[in-house]
Amino acid sequence: MRILVVDDEQAISAVLRDVLELEGYEVEVCCDVTSARTKLSERRFDAAILDVFLSDRPVGLDLGREILTNYPETSLLFMTGYADDIDIQAGYASGAYGCIRKPFDLDDVVRALGVTLDGRRSGQVAA
Repeated sequence: MRILVVDDEQAISAVLRDVLELEGYEVEVCCDVTSARTKLSERRFDAAILDVFLSDRPVGLDLGREILTNYPETSLLFMTGYADDIDIQAGYASGAYGCIRKPFDLDDVVRALGVTLDGRRSGQVAA
């Protein structure tokens, strides 16, 4: 399974890549929306883990909506350290399977990704 991680914090992206690769996923990392769009146009991803705020702007939600519209085979999981409940609810409403608050436990990320991928495979709609 191929996972796209989009986060402007390089340390978080690197740790997520390492942990998810140890779990057997193929992982691509991007630090901004532009590079994420390029990766999405080049390859198919089973899931994307998106930071809600990139460069101090909530553009992750917009990217998530683009992914769901243009790449419906890609499931979404948001992560955030800044978003309020309204932003998180907007993520769920857009079709994301979950939102992880930073700082997070890496085991929680792995579990949430598993739920996201299981939901996509079974055709379930996000809660």
